[in-house]
Amino acid sequence: MKRILILSANPKNTAPLRLDEEMREIKEGLRRAKQRDNFVIETGQAVRYRDIRRTILDFEPNIVHFSGHGAGEEGLAFEDETGQVKLVEAQALASLFELFADQIECVVLNACYSEVQAKAIAEHIPYVVGMSKSIGDKAAIEFAVGFYDALGAGRTVEFAYKLGCNSIEIAGISEHLTPQLLSNSDILTNTVSSQAEVNHLGEPSTKYNQKQTTIDQLDSELKEKEMPSVFICYSHKDEIWRDRLLEFLQSLNFEKQIVWSDLDLEQGDIWDEKIKEVLPKVTVAVVLVSQAILNSTYVRNEELPRLLQRFEDKKVRIIPLFVKYADVENVPFNYTNEQGEAKTFYLNNAQSPPNNSPRNPLYTLPEPKQDEVLLSVVQNLRSLIDKKKR
Repeated sequence: MKRILILSANPKNTAPLRLDEEMREIKEGLRRAKQRDNFVIETGQAVRYRDIRRTILDFEPNIVHFSGHGAGEEGLAFEDETGQVKLVEAQALASLFELFADQIECVVLNACYSEVQAKAIAEHIPYVVGMSKSIGDKAAIEFAVGFYDALGAGRTVEFAYKLGCNSIEIAGISEHLTPQLLSNSDILTNTVSSQAEVNHLGEPSTKYNQKQTTIDQLDSELKEKEMPSVFICYSHKDEIWRDRLLEFLQSLNFEKQIVWSDLDLEQGDIWDEKIKEVLPKVTVAVVLVSQAILNSTYVRNEELPRLLQRFEDKKVRIIPLFVKYADVENVPFNYTNEQGEAKTFYLNNAQSPPNNSPRNPLYTLPEPKQDEVLLSVVQNLRSLIDKKKR
């Protein structure tokens, strides 16, 4: 007998989700399954952070399913006593599930940007599903229905995951690569064979599968064109915002413009050499500004000095996109221009998108407002491209 615990949370100050429909569809699918007598379902809605441990203790589930909002490294969104957001970080969730590792076989985190939590939990639980980026309501429901239809038919978790992804694809939704299945055995193997994956900043990456969803759909080579090419400069700690921006910038790639980030590095590429090859070719650089990028040695010593040298000569346009609070007014970037003169530049001196500033970063805005700012970046880039064509 498999016991499935389905939890959901949609705090008052977050965008509404169709969580009731997801629960109803899962229950209906299992009720009709040929092995329905092998499953017992318990549900919990408007889940507070302390309810997680209580429901696990009371119900003793083998599978735990969470539906709601995720904020990447900042945590999954549960509710506090007043119904407002209470973010629970990955390590706290991983420590909780470690205590129940003898009974829980699978955890499904059907929430945006939950791959961070999935990775941490998978150190203790055999199978964990997380989302590599934002996922829409319809795609989330299709995945859940397909996943539990397969389990109800007696299939394995691996098969159920594949059927869930296929269910998204069959529905005509281009988010079938968003769910990611992590297994405890893969985590242990990766930990032994490679202590940490390193990205272009020389820092441990938090991603297992970096070329996913919209990133998979971006062109992997920087082609020589008359039109501007766009470079994304960021810290790996801001991968969530990079992915959000890439969703919107994808339309430029459809129009044969080139958007480049370190995710376009191919296996065998030497990242430092490739980035230094790309930087002289780009004509627009979008800089995701946070305290993390101000502290990044590679960005400070390599990426931005090269961009700023070309910026002074009006060969590249720099667009700061403020994603989190940062001490931009007091932290300069130093570079040497082509005449050999030492120069200083502050990121807050460049024009940022409308409704975005060091005191009004994306992190502080509700999601619809965040989308407005990101859309304005694309519109501005398209305008620059049109001017270049003329």
